Amino acid sequence: MIRSLRLISIVLLLLTAFTGSLKAQGESGASSLIIPPGARANALGQSFVAIADDATCLWWNPAGMAFIDHMAFDLMHSQLVPDLASDVFYEYLGGVYAIKGFAVIGVAVQYLSYGDWDATGQTGEDLGTASSYEVVPTLGGAIKITDDISIGMNMKFIYVSLAPDWAIQDDRGGGGQASSVAVDFGGLWRIPPFRIAGYEISRLNLGLAVSNIGPALTFVNPGEQAAHLPRNLRVGFAYTPVLNEQAALTVVADVNKSLIDYWSDEDYKRSNTYHGGLEGVYAQLLVVRAGYVYDKDGDITDMTYGIGFLFNKFRIDYASVPQASDLGRVHRWSFGMTF
Repeated sequence: MIRSLRLISIVLLLLTAFTGSLKAQGESGASSLIIPPGARANALGQSFVAIADDATCLWWNPAGMAFIDHMAFDLMHSQLVPDLASDVFYEYLGGVYAIKGFAVIGVAVQYLSYGDWDATGQTGEDLGTASSYEVVPTLGGAIKITDDISIGMNMKFIYVSLAPDWAIQDDRGGGGQASSVAVDFGGLWRIPPFRIAGYEISRLNLGLAVSNIGPALTFVNPGEQAAHLPRNLRVGFAYTPVLNEQAALTVVADVNKSLIDYWSDEDYKRSNTYHGGLEGVYAQLLVVRAGYVYDKDGDITDMTYGIGFLFNKFRIDYASVPQASDLGRVHRWSFGMTF
Protein backbone atom coordinates (compact mmCIF):
# COMPACT_ATOMS: atom_id res chain seq x y z
CA MET A 1 0.00 0.00 0.00
CA ILE A 2 1.27 3.48 -0.76
CA ARG A 3 1.45 6.09 1.95
CA SER A 4 2.68 9.20 0.16
CA LEU A 5 1.20 12.51 1.31
CA ARG A 6 3.03 14.28 -1.50
CA LEU A 7 1.40 12.16 -4.24
CA ILE A 8 -2.06 12.53 -2.73
CA SER A 9 -1.64 16.30 -2.42
CA ILE A 10 -0.50 16.67 -6.02
CA VAL A 11 -3.35 14.55 -7.40
CA LEU A 12 -5.93 16.54 -5.42
CA LEU A 13 -4.43 19.83 -6.55
CA LEU A 14 -4.53 18.77 -10.18
CA LEU A 15 -8.11 17.57 -9.89
CA THR A 16 -9.09 20.87 -8.30
CA ALA A 17 -7.28 22.86 -10.98
CA PHE A 18 -8.54 20.98 -14.02
CA THR A 19 -11.86 19.38 -13.14
CA GLY A 20 -13.48 22.00 -10.95
CA SER A 21 -15.71 20.80 -8.16
CA LEU A 22 -14.67 17.42 -6.86
CA LYS A 23 -18.29 16.28 -7.07
CA ALA A 24 -17.47 15.78 -10.74
CA GLN A 25 -15.38 12.80 -9.76
CA GLY A 26 -16.16 11.13 -13.07
CA GLU A 27 -13.68 13.51 -14.70
CA SER A 28 -10.84 12.42 -12.44
CA GLY A 29 -10.03 9.37 -14.55
CA ALA A 30 -7.45 11.04 -16.78
CA SER A 31 -6.50 14.62 -16.01
CA SER A 32 -4.26 14.72 -19.08
CA LEU A 33 -7.36 14.68 -21.31
CA ILE A 34 -8.61 18.04 -20.02
CA ILE A 35 -5.39 20.06 -20.10
CA PRO A 36 -5.65 22.17 -23.26
CA PRO A 37 -2.46 22.25 -25.37
CA GLY A 38 -1.02 25.20 -27.23
CA ALA A 39 0.04 28.47 -25.61
CA ARG A 40 -1.80 30.33 -28.36
CA ALA A 41 -5.13 28.69 -27.55
CA ASN A 42 -4.58 29.06 -23.81
CA ALA A 43 -3.91 32.79 -24.15
CA LEU A 44 -7.18 33.15 -26.10
CA GLY A 45 -9.24 32.16 -23.08
CA GLN A 46 -8.84 28.51 -24.10
CA SER A 47 -11.00 29.15 -27.20
CA PHE A 48 -9.79 27.35 -30.30
CA VAL A 49 -12.41 24.93 -31.64
CA ALA A 50 -13.23 27.16 -34.62
CA ILE A 51 -9.57 27.96 -35.45
CA ALA A 52 -7.78 24.61 -34.98
CA ASP A 53 -5.21 25.47 -37.65
CA ASP A 54 -2.08 23.94 -36.12
CA ALA A 55 -1.05 20.53 -34.78
CA THR A 56 -2.93 21.04 -31.52
CA CYS A 57 -6.11 20.58 -33.58
CA LEU A 58 -6.09 16.88 -32.65
CA TRP A 59 -7.09 17.98 -29.15
CA TRP A 60 -9.28 20.97 -30.02
CA ASN A 61 -11.06 19.85 -33.18
CA PRO A 62 -9.74 17.10 -35.47
CA ALA A 63 -11.64 18.59 -38.42
CA GLY A 64 -9.10 21.40 -38.46
CA MET A 65 -6.53 19.02 -39.91
CA ALA A 66 -8.28 19.10 -43.27
CA PHE A 67 -7.34 22.76 -43.83
CA ILE A 68 -3.61 22.22 -43.23
CA ASP A 69 -2.08 22.21 -46.70
CA HIS A 70 1.22 20.43 -46.10
CA MET A 71 2.58 19.79 -42.61
CA ALA A 72 2.34 21.17 -39.07
CA PHE A 73 4.19 20.44 -35.84
CA ASP A 74 3.53 21.68 -32.28
CA LEU A 75 5.16 21.13 -28.90
CA MET A 76 4.00 22.52 -25.54
CA HIS A 77 5.51 22.30 -22.07
CA SER A 78 3.86 23.42 -18.84
CA GLN A 79 4.82 23.15 -15.17
CA LEU A 80 1.53 22.53 -13.40
CA VAL A 81 2.26 23.19 -9.72
CA PRO A 82 5.69 24.88 -9.78
CA ASP A 83 5.41 26.04 -6.16
CA LEU A 84 4.88 22.47 -4.98
CA ALA A 85 6.95 20.22 -7.25
CA SER A 86 9.18 20.75 -10.26
CA ASP A 87 8.62 17.22 -11.57
CA VAL A 88 4.87 17.66 -12.09
CA PHE A 89 4.44 18.77 -15.70
CA TYR A 90 2.47 18.31 -18.91
CA GLU A 91 3.83 17.79 -22.43
CA TYR A 92 2.06 17.80 -25.78
CA LEU A 93 3.67 16.77 -29.05
CA GLY A 94 1.67 16.68 -32.26
CA GLY A 95 2.19 16.48 -35.99
CA VAL A 96 -0.11 16.73 -39.02
CA TYR A 97 0.63 15.69 -42.58
CA ALA A 98 -1.48 16.21 -45.71
CA ILE A 99 -1.61 13.33 -48.19
CA LYS A 100 -2.50 15.10 -51.43
CA GLY A 101 -5.68 13.82 -53.03
CA PHE A 102 -6.55 11.61 -50.08
CA ALA A 103 -6.83 13.06 -46.56
CA VAL A 104 -4.89 14.74 -43.79
CA ILE A 105 -3.60 12.58 -40.95
CA GLY A 106 -2.22 13.49 -37.57
CA VAL A 107 -0.55 11.96 -34.55
CA ALA A 108 -0.13 13.33 -31.04
CA VAL A 109 1.10 12.28 -27.63
CA GLN A 110 0.06 13.81 -24.32
CA TYR A 111 2.16 13.10 -21.24
CA LEU A 112 1.34 14.12 -17.68
CA SER A 113 3.89 13.50 -14.94
CA TYR A 114 2.75 13.44 -11.33
CA GLY A 115 6.38 13.17 -10.25
CA ASP A 116 8.31 10.76 -8.06
CA TRP A 117 7.30 9.75 -4.56
CA ASP A 118 8.42 7.42 -1.77
CA ALA A 119 6.33 4.29 -1.22
CA THR A 120 6.05 2.61 2.16
CA GLY A 121 4.38 -0.60 3.22
CA GLN A 122 1.60 -1.10 5.75
CA THR A 123 4.15 -1.53 8.52
CA GLY A 124 6.16 1.50 7.48
CA GLU A 125 8.95 -0.23 5.58
CA ASP A 126 10.56 1.60 2.69
CA LEU A 127 9.51 0.11 -0.64
CA GLY A 128 11.49 2.47 -2.85
CA THR A 129 10.81 5.40 -5.16
CA ALA A 130 7.98 5.23 -7.71
CA SER A 131 6.66 7.47 -10.47
CA SER A 132 3.10 8.34 -11.44
CA TYR A 133 2.10 9.46 -14.91
CA GLU A 134 -0.45 9.42 -17.72
CA VAL A 135 0.21 8.97 -21.44
CA VAL A 136 -2.27 9.35 -24.30
CA PRO A 137 -1.16 8.54 -27.86
CA THR A 138 -3.64 9.72 -30.52
CA LEU A 139 -4.13 8.99 -34.22
CA GLY A 140 -6.46 11.18 -36.25
CA GLY A 141 -7.62 12.00 -39.74
CA ALA A 142 -9.77 14.56 -41.54
CA ILE A 143 -11.26 15.22 -44.96
CA LYS A 144 -13.03 18.10 -46.68
CA ILE A 145 -16.68 17.50 -47.53
CA THR A 146 -16.68 20.70 -49.58
CA ASP A 147 -14.11 23.45 -50.03
CA ASP A 148 -15.47 25.08 -46.86
CA ILE A 149 -16.60 22.17 -44.65
CA SER A 150 -14.49 19.46 -43.06
CA ILE A 151 -14.96 16.56 -40.66
CA GLY A 152 -12.39 14.73 -38.57
CA MET A 153 -11.98 11.88 -36.13
CA ASN A 154 -9.42 10.74 -33.56
CA MET A 155 -8.74 7.40 -31.92
CA LYS A 156 -6.77 7.45 -28.68
CA PHE A 157 -5.38 5.08 -26.07
CA ILE A 158 -5.35 6.27 -22.45
CA TYR A 159 -2.95 4.78 -19.93
CA VAL A 160 -2.84 5.97 -16.32
CA SER A 161 -0.24 4.70 -13.85
CA LEU A 162 -0.78 6.19 -10.41
CA ALA A 163 1.38 3.51 -8.81
CA PRO A 164 3.28 0.40 -9.95
CA ASP A 165 2.09 -3.01 -8.75
CA TRP A 166 4.94 -3.38 -6.30
CA ALA A 167 3.98 -0.13 -4.55
CA ILE A 168 0.23 -0.68 -4.19
CA GLN A 169 -1.57 -3.94 -3.52
CA ASP A 170 -5.27 -4.62 -3.17
CA ASP A 171 -6.75 -7.88 -1.90
CA ARG A 172 -9.54 -7.60 -4.50
CA GLY A 173 -6.98 -7.79 -7.30
CA GLY A 174 -5.66 -5.00 -9.45
CA GLY A 175 -3.32 -2.17 -8.73
CA GLY A 176 -2.68 1.45 -9.53
CA GLN A 177 -2.89 1.30 -13.33
CA ALA A 178 -5.81 1.62 -15.69
CA SER A 179 -6.33 2.00 -19.43
CA SER A 180 -9.08 2.79 -21.87
CA VAL A 181 -9.72 3.83 -25.46
CA ALA A 182 -11.72 6.77 -26.78
CA VAL A 183 -12.73 8.59 -29.95
CA ASP A 184 -13.20 12.26 -30.83
CA PHE A 185 -15.31 13.75 -33.62
CA GLY A 186 -15.23 17.24 -35.06
CA GLY A 187 -16.60 19.51 -37.74
CA LEU A 188 -15.41 22.88 -39.06
CA TRP A 189 -17.22 25.28 -41.39
CA ARG A 190 -15.38 28.19 -42.94
CA ILE A 191 -18.45 30.17 -43.94
CA PRO A 192 -18.27 31.83 -47.37
CA PRO A 193 -18.62 35.66 -47.37
CA PHE A 194 -22.17 36.97 -46.97
CA ARG A 195 -23.85 40.30 -46.33
CA ILE A 196 -25.90 41.59 -43.42
CA ALA A 197 -27.50 45.02 -43.77
CA GLY A 198 -25.05 45.89 -46.53
CA TYR A 199 -21.99 44.86 -44.51
CA GLU A 200 -19.94 41.95 -45.80
CA ILE A 201 -19.08 39.25 -43.27
CA SER A 202 -16.04 37.18 -44.26
CA ARG A 203 -13.52 34.98 -42.51
CA LEU A 204 -16.11 33.57 -40.08
CA ASN A 205 -15.62 30.00 -38.84
CA LEU A 206 -17.91 27.73 -36.84
CA GLY A 207 -16.51 24.68 -35.06
CA LEU A 208 -17.85 21.73 -33.10
CA ALA A 209 -16.06 18.85 -31.37
CA VAL A 210 -17.14 15.91 -29.22
CA SER A 211 -14.25 14.49 -27.20
CA ASN A 212 -13.31 11.41 -25.15
CA ILE A 213 -16.17 9.05 -25.96
CA GLY A 214 -15.13 5.74 -24.47
CA PRO A 215 -15.39 3.34 -21.52
CA ALA A 216 -14.45 4.36 -18.00
CA LEU A 217 -11.11 3.71 -16.35
CA THR A 218 -11.12 1.10 -13.59
CA PHE A 219 -8.23 0.87 -11.14
CA VAL A 220 -9.40 -2.09 -9.04
CA ASN A 221 -12.12 -4.56 -9.99
CA PRO A 222 -14.28 -3.99 -13.11
CA GLY A 223 -17.43 -2.15 -12.10
CA GLU A 224 -15.84 -0.74 -8.95
CA GLN A 225 -14.11 2.62 -8.51
CA ALA A 226 -14.68 3.37 -12.20
CA ALA A 227 -13.68 6.85 -13.35
CA HIS A 228 -15.55 8.18 -16.37
CA LEU A 229 -13.57 9.82 -19.12
CA PRO A 230 -14.20 13.58 -19.44
CA ARG A 231 -16.69 13.40 -22.31
CA ASN A 232 -17.21 16.90 -23.64
CA LEU A 233 -19.04 18.90 -26.30
CA ARG A 234 -17.31 22.06 -27.49
CA VAL A 235 -18.83 24.61 -29.90
CA GLY A 236 -17.51 28.00 -30.93
CA PHE A 237 -16.80 30.62 -33.56
CA ALA A 238 -13.83 32.61 -34.83
CA TYR A 239 -14.21 35.86 -36.72
CA THR A 240 -11.45 37.95 -38.32
CA PRO A 241 -12.87 41.40 -39.14
CA VAL A 242 -9.44 42.90 -39.91
CA LEU A 243 -6.90 41.24 -42.18
CA ASN A 244 -4.26 43.03 -44.25
CA GLU A 245 -0.49 43.10 -44.70
CA GLN A 246 0.07 45.17 -41.57
CA ALA A 247 -2.46 43.84 -39.09
CA ALA A 248 -5.01 41.17 -38.29
CA LEU A 249 -7.61 40.96 -35.54
CA THR A 250 -9.49 37.79 -34.60
CA VAL A 251 -12.33 37.34 -32.10
CA VAL A 252 -13.05 33.86 -30.71
CA ALA A 253 -15.51 32.26 -28.29
CA ASP A 254 -16.20 28.68 -27.13
CA VAL A 255 -18.79 27.00 -24.92
CA ASN A 256 -18.03 23.65 -23.30
CA LYS A 257 -20.70 21.21 -22.14
CA SER A 258 -19.81 18.16 -20.05
CA LEU A 259 -21.52 15.06 -21.42
CA ILE A 260 -20.89 12.85 -18.41
CA ASP A 261 -24.33 13.46 -16.90
CA TYR A 262 -25.96 12.13 -20.08
CA TRP A 263 -24.75 8.61 -19.18
CA SER A 264 -24.85 8.79 -15.39
CA ASP A 265 -26.72 10.36 -12.51
CA GLU A 266 -27.01 13.99 -11.46
CA ASP A 267 -24.02 13.68 -9.09
CA TYR A 268 -21.74 14.03 -12.11
CA LYS A 269 -23.44 17.04 -13.66
CA ARG A 270 -21.33 20.17 -14.27
CA SER A 271 -22.17 23.67 -15.38
CA ASN A 272 -21.15 24.84 -18.82
CA THR A 273 -17.86 26.73 -19.12
CA TYR A 274 -17.48 29.84 -21.28
CA HIS A 275 -14.36 31.07 -23.04
CA GLY A 276 -13.49 34.04 -25.23
CA GLY A 277 -10.49 35.89 -26.56
CA LEU A 278 -8.90 38.42 -28.91
CA GLU A 279 -5.79 38.04 -31.03
CA GLY A 280 -3.95 40.90 -32.69
CA VAL A 281 -1.15 40.32 -35.19
CA TYR A 282 1.21 43.10 -36.28
CA ALA A 283 3.28 42.87 -39.47
CA GLN A 284 3.31 39.06 -39.30
CA LEU A 285 5.90 39.34 -36.53
CA LEU A 286 4.33 40.07 -33.15
CA VAL A 287 1.11 38.65 -31.72
CA VAL A 288 -0.71 39.90 -28.63
CA ARG A 289 -3.52 37.85 -27.09
CA ALA A 290 -5.99 38.13 -24.24
CA GLY A 291 -9.00 36.15 -23.13
CA TYR A 292 -11.31 35.17 -20.32
CA VAL A 293 -12.37 31.87 -18.75
CA TYR A 294 -15.63 31.46 -16.82
CA ASP A 295 -15.78 28.09 -15.06
CA LYS A 296 -18.24 28.28 -12.17
CA ASP A 297 -17.70 24.76 -10.83
CA GLY A 298 -13.96 25.00 -11.23
CA ASP A 299 -13.81 28.35 -9.40
CA ILE A 300 -11.98 29.89 -12.37
CA THR A 301 -13.21 33.31 -13.49
CA ASP A 302 -10.19 35.25 -14.67
CA MET A 303 -8.22 36.66 -17.59
CA THR A 304 -5.76 34.82 -19.78
CA TYR A 305 -3.07 36.61 -21.75
CA GLY A 306 0.03 35.96 -23.81
CA ILE A 307 2.30 36.93 -26.67
CA GLY A 308 3.67 35.24 -29.74
CA PHE A 309 6.54 35.72 -32.16
CA LEU A 310 6.36 34.72 -35.81
CA PHE A 311 9.44 33.84 -37.84
CA ASN A 312 8.23 32.93 -41.31
CA LYS A 313 6.88 29.39 -40.76
CA PHE A 314 7.97 29.14 -37.10
CA ARG A 315 6.10 30.30 -33.99
CA ILE A 316 6.98 30.75 -30.34
CA ASP A 317 4.05 31.41 -28.00
CA TYR A 318 3.60 32.14 -24.31
CA ALA A 319 0.44 32.12 -22.17
CA SER A 320 -0.44 32.91 -18.57
CA VAL A 321 -3.44 30.89 -17.46
CA PRO A 322 -5.52 31.05 -14.24
CA GLN A 323 -6.35 28.06 -12.10
CA ALA A 324 -8.78 27.72 -9.20
CA SER A 325 -8.74 30.82 -6.97
CA ASP A 326 -6.57 29.18 -4.28
CA LEU A 327 -3.88 28.20 -6.82
CA GLY A 328 -1.36 30.35 -8.64
CA ARG A 329 -1.35 31.04 -12.37
CA VAL A 330 0.55 28.68 -14.67
CA HIS A 331 2.85 29.57 -17.55
CA ARG A 332 2.72 27.71 -20.83
CA TRP A 333 5.23 27.81 -23.66
CA SER A 334 4.82 26.24 -27.06
CA PHE A 335 6.75 26.00 -30.30
CA GLY A 336 5.19 25.35 -33.67
CA MET A 337 5.86 25.07 -37.39
CA THR A 338 3.39 25.17 -40.26
CA PHE A 339 4.47 24.41 -43.84
